[in-house]
Amino acid sequence: NTKHKKPLRRQKRKTARSQKPEASHPTTNMTPNNNNSDGGNAASTAAASAYPSGGGSGVGNNSLINLFHLGYRSLVAQLNDLFSDGDMSNSSVTGHDDHSKAVIRCYCLPCLKFGHGERGKSNVKTIFGLIFVPLFLLTFFLLDDFGKVVVRNMQLRQGPGGLMSNRDENGVIDFHLNRRELKEFPGHSREVLLLSPSLAVQGKGGAHSFEAMIKCPRGILFLFHGCGRYAASFFYSPQGRKMMEMATEMGIGIVAFTKSEELGCWNWANDGETVTKLAKKFISSRLSKACAGPNGSDAVYPPLYAFGASSGGSFVGMLSSQMKQDPEEYAPFLFSAANIQIMAPNEHDHWDIPTVFTTMSGDTQTSKRVQDWVNNEMQVGKGPYKIITTSGRKPIHVNHFARVFQDDSQMSDRISGSIHQDLSTLGVVNSSTDEVFTNPRFAKDAVMSIWQKYDLLSRKEVANDSKHVDASDVHPFGVSKRLMRSLKKEELDDADSIWLIEELNVAWDEHEITAEGFEDVLEFFLENGSAQLE
Repeated sequence: NTKHKKPLRRQKRKTARSQKPEASHPTTNMTPNNNNSDGGNAASTAAASAYPSGGGSGVGNNSLINLFHLGYRSLVAQLNDLFSDGDMSNSSVTGHDDHSKAVIRCYCLPCLKFGHGERGKSNVKTIFGLIFVPLFLLTFFLLDDFGKVVVRNMQLRQGPGGLMSNRDENGVIDFHLNRRELKEFPGHSREVLLLSPSLAVQGKGGAHSFEAMIKCPRGILFLFHGCGRYAASFFYSPQGRKMMEMATEMGIGIVAFTKSEELGCWNWANDGETVTKLAKKFISSRLSKACAGPNGSDAVYPPLYAFGASSGGSFVGMLSSQMKQDPEEYAPFLFSAANIQIMAPNEHDHWDIPTVFTTMSGDTQTSKRVQDWVNNEMQVGKGPYKIITTSGRKPIHVNHFARVFQDDSQMSDRISGSIHQDLSTLGVVNSSTDEVFTNPRFAKDAVMSIWQKYDLLSRKEVANDSKHVDASDVHPFGVSKRLMRSLKKEELDDADSIWLIEELNVAWDEHEITAEGFEDVLEFFLENGSAQLE
């Protein structure tokens, strides 16, 4: 019996087909595929009549109008099918099966099948919620951001003139320091610290302030610190903070190079080639894009300035001498002017760029060597020069540290007075004249005991015992919270002690980085420095 089942089924299907009436097919441009059956069925008839070609109206079959017409008709047909109440039970009432339903051809995108009746409506709502609600929220946030930008620009236009500043709304020096690891094949790698000048503008009424970074600064100042100092200390030591604030307020960008051994000294064999290659890469990659001329023309690099203290000053002299001997090798890394602090140039170094020498009145030997070098080198036809000598030893008054850190609320007049009292008690400062008794470097134990009394750990313990101070708000003197996030642990430890020893060394006025006269240095740079063309 099983062998005869398939022939019997085929025979039944043939008989049913022969008994089925043929549907009439009107003439249309959308003739169904003849592969379906000999005469088609009712579904294909309905589909053909539902989507006329539009030929009777004079519109061509391939015209754009006809395409839109077909899309509109198909969309209407899909919506009618979606919101109809037709279900599977209708076929038993009408006597028709599913083949009697019109086949809806898709001429519009997206062509989705949601189902029929209530189920289809529910699916539409679900898909609408999944797609429209996120898009609505995204549009809302975009419009919100756009509105903030518009409001900010309006306030900037109505506000007073912008000032170069690295202070926050509370007047605290707040450097936005960036650290970058520069690499150059083969084997040259060094970390640099970048500080871009920013334009701080206060809105109308002083209610809001905004900070905008300047991509192409007025000049670039390359920094080289002395022995035993971190490059980052330019941004947290008392004297360094003053100098960096002066430079950025004049629109000058900062690039501080680290040494091969951070707490060591600059060494030409270890640092010379690396600094040169990485500085050239930095200038070519960053400044060439930021300082492009009009309509994308060749970049005009801002003037490059150099500052070096002690060992760093000697290194700046070596770089300047090499740049003079082989400018093509060093281009575009060519200094327009330089400032060498508390260090005399080497006798075999020769350069002719504008130079400022800063010496301390207590270091007569260095002052004499600088004067002798200037007399021999900076003659007629060479760049201008200037020698700045500090004013001599300075007193440490009761409110000295409160004035140095006037932007830091942690350093109150009471704490400043307490520090002054400790310095007097331990014999570092004369209580009657406020003058420093001896070279602070020879009083390390006394100085250490004082800064440890006011270090981060001690002040946090006091804050924990107090109900009025939050220990999380305690930080090294002169270091903002934003700057703290950019510093390494060893640099934070250094910031916790350098505030005292550096100020005492400056007061002793013999050998220490100083901000005294640095404003004159920057004016000398801007007056005598010239831009270097690409």
